[in-house]
Amino acid sequence: MRALALGFALLSLLAPSLWGEEVLPYALTEPRGFSAGTVSGRSVYDNKARGSLDGEDMPEVRPVDAGSGLPAPHIVPYAKVPEATEVLIGSVKRPAAPSGEDRVFEQIKAEPGTSYLEAAEQLSD
Repeated sequence: MRALALGFALLSLLAPSLWGEEVLPYALTEPRGFSAGTVSGRSVYDNKARGSLDGEDMPEVRPVDAGSGLPAPHIVPYAKVPEATEVLIGSVKRPAAPSGEDRVFEQIKAEPGTSYLEAAEQLSD
């Protein structure tokens, strides 16, 4: 068991050199201000004119032109949508006569002088 643990420890030390992982270079930016204890997040804009910016540096990251890498655009012209054709399969069933609550509402709609018919006439104008 001890030999197995020693083998794993040795392998973990040699793993980066065996697999050849390259470390990407980067610039380490340490925070100044609130993290260092000099500026409080609540008072960073105290006694500053309206529209002024905070004092923290914000370096600009410029884009690198790596080429488009996109395929050429393909324009699809407009085409009229074909009309759908309906094919009836089987016998056509007529809707059943309204019953119960539906029948009452149909009677209310059909009564002359009801507010429903007046509203429907106003919408049709």
